[in-house]
Amino acid sequence: MSSIRRVALPLAATSLALLAGCASTGTAEEQTPTAATEPANPALVPASSEERIRAERMQPLERANFWALEYNKAPEDLDTAVYFGKALRAIGSEQRAVEVMTAIEVIHPAAGEPKLVRGRALSALNRIQEARRAFMAAATLMPESPDALAALGLANDRMGDHISAQTAYRQALELSPSRPSTLSNLGLSLTLTGDIEEAEQVLREAAVLDPENTHIRQNLALVLGLQGRYDEMIEAAGDAPEEVMRRNADLLRRLRGDTAAATPAGAG
Repeated sequence: MSSIRRVALPLAATSLALLAGCASTGTAEEQTPTAATEPANPALVPASSEERIRAERMQPLERANFWALEYNKAPEDLDTAVYFGKALRAIGSEQRAVEVMTAIEVIHPAAGEPKLVRGRALSALNRIQEARRAFMAAATLMPESPDALAALGLANDRMGDHISAQTAYRQALELSPSRPSTLSNLGLSLTLTGDIEEAEQVLREAAVLDPENTHIRQNLALVLGLQGRYDEMIEAAGDAPEEVMRRNADLLRRLRGDTAAATPAGAG
């Protein structure tokens, strides 16, 4: 999806203070000017906390426009920039999110959240090496953030560094054990390094935590199929079309050199 370079509507010009002198019969030195300032332009007044909370429940495009307006009011504000970056990502404007996060990182170099958002945007743009550097910086600045560590693990996997990926996933799970997506990614990473038994274990744990997650079930089915357990593979896939799962089972069987015919799910 193409980047949206600008979401915000043009802001009204800043209102000017008007100076009005009081009439006086004294000398110039004795005259006292009085300042009368126009009411603040509503377009420049930051939204209230309640308005910001409501904005996070808006539809993606409305939310992006809201945060664009807030960002134009105070582009140096860390929280506003991060919310804007996330809203941009929600409408597919990944490149603009990278630009906004890069700008706020100059102002707040010790903040980890912009680096995490930037890394995710870069990952979506398939700029994985840059994304991994951003995630590493985020994890360094936020060592207690399972999100940063899990994101780093996924980037490492995509770079082919599966051992480092597994280390990052495990660190994330130490901080937050009940993360089905991280368990699933760890299981798939373990599969890639041939640790099939542990992969099955962690994928089963993920499936218990999130039994309706199609991706987790498919990953578990893959691991079972790689072990030649084709009936269990079909059963683990849940509501995936049985014909598709049988084709996958046949493919895995050929890859493994197995010759036995597929057994219907649930057969003894």
